[in-house]
Amino acid sequence: MKRIIFFVSILLHFCAGQAQNTAFPSLEDLDRVVAEQQKYVDIREGRISDVKSKLRKTASEEERYQLKNFLFNEYSSYVVDSALHYAQEKLVSAYKMNRQDYIDDSRLNMAYVLIQGGMYKEASDILQNINRATLAEYLERYYFLIYNTLYEAMVKYTIIESQSKEYRAKAMLYKDSIMQKNDSTDVYIRADRLLEQGDYSKGLQILLDFYRQLDPDNRDVAYVAYSISDFYRRQGNREEEKKYLIVSAMADMKWAVKEYISLRRLATILYEEGDINRAYIYMRRSLDDATFCNARLRTIEVTQTLPIIDNAYQVKTKKEKKQMMIALACISILSVFLIGLVIYVRRQIKKLSAARSELNKANERLRQLNVELNSVNEQLQSANKELHETNHALSDMNQSLSEANNIKELYITKFMTECSSYIDKMDNYRRMLNKKAASGKLEDLFKTLKSSVIIEEELEAFYNTFDETFLHLFPSFVKAFNSLLPANDSIVPKQEGRLTTELRIFALIRLGITDSERIASFLRYSKATIYSYRSRLRLKSLNPEHFEENIMQITSF
Repeated sequence: MKRIIFFVSILLHFCAGQAQNTAFPSLEDLDRVVAEQQKYVDIREGRISDVKSKLRKTASEEERYQLKNFLFNEYSSYVVDSALHYAQEKLVSAYKMNRQDYIDDSRLNMAYVLIQGGMYKEASDILQNINRATLAEYLERYYFLIYNTLYEAMVKYTIIESQSKEYRAKAMLYKDSIMQKNDSTDVYIRADRLLEQGDYSKGLQILLDFYRQLDPDNRDVAYVAYSISDFYRRQGNREEEKKYLIVSAMADMKWAVKEYISLRRLATILYEEGDINRAYIYMRRSLDDATFCNARLRTIEVTQTLPIIDNAYQVKTKKEKKQMMIALACISILSVFLIGLVIYVRRQIKKLSAARSELNKANERLRQLNVELNSVNEQLQSANKELHETNHALSDMNQSLSEANNIKELYITKFMTECSSYIDKMDNYRRMLNKKAASGKLEDLFKTLKSSVIIEEELEAFYNTFDETFLHLFPSFVKAFNSLLPANDSIVPKQEGRLTTELRIFALIRLGITDSERIASFLRYSKATIYSYRSRLRLKSLNPEHFEENIMQITSF
């Protein structure tokens, strides 16, 4: 039967007469196991790897089904997604063998994993598609148990009181169905039923009797110990609750279980008792394991408590750092005092020996000479530094003058070329209009005069010339400009060798035209539009306060 029905295994160990379970581990023991968890994970991964290797080599569908069943059991409390995968793989093998009991068993496995993942609707759909009338007798208890698990989970996460009562009633009905089988292996269900009825003493005694018969290395120890701790919690016995939570958590760690409650609940108790460090370590371990397992419900449970413990841990850490700083300050003061005492003793020794005194005076004179020499060296270094800074400033100034001369020379040349070209175009335009007027084509003349095509063409040509000239002077401008913005806000021109409106605005700023009104006139936009572009890009930049200063630092060539 599946691992989830752990009380079957408990009965087998009970009948085998295992040694009494009387030793209880400490928190220090649990600390070591938590720290060494990877060792136990490697053991489980080794078992899984061996079975996967056998699965690849096995041709018998019956053997493949059993190996997939083993892998499902290994993954069911380890990695939910993988457990669902092998439950589905079991279903494939079951259909190939046309075994209805295997098909039902695989579907029950899938429903159980979906409940772990918080997908109650999907789990309920699978359970409803199982024909109760044709269900194999040995699967009935498992069927009732999965339904009970589903409704208990739904009770915890519904916010509607009427639904909560309905789900709780259904969960109890399925517990009763299990108990009606009159099977002695239903100890856990009977204890849980007594827990719901408030008969803590009787339910606790049933579980304690079975717990004492278990082998300490049996993986079912985790389930039984946690159930016992839950009874003690209901009775308000904090110490006994902690003791069995430690047992349960250690068993979970040693079996590399990733979907558990014990360690998280123990962390909450330790937090309430002031053991912040352990509480933080255990809660972080719980979150990492729940995330690894992809057990959504456990992850939600952990994240509801972790921020509180994390905040307390941070406060405690800050307090410890403050105490450490105070201690270091005290040590520093003590060190200064000791240094002063040493100096005083040395001075006393100097007074006792005239020869030592003369030697000390000579050393003092040498020290003074060294100080003076150091002072001269410092002055020289200062002078060299000032000279270096002056040279650097002159170099920058020369570079700026050279850049300005290049810009002026290129733009003057372009300006004269464009003016000459524009005069020729205006003369051609004048001649064309004159011809139309002379030939009496007044309607065509008025249509031409009203058209803005020539203006748009000239503006397009003008902007092309400006873009070409500017990018010739500042070939790395676009790359340098985008380096001042977040990566996802980079501005990339649609056409190589061209600038966008935003880039033209800041190109003009780089050329020294910083007045928004002049920029608006140049680009034929409103002043408000130019101001909007400048403000929006400045706020998006990585350094808004110095954005336009950084633009001015983009070098040419």
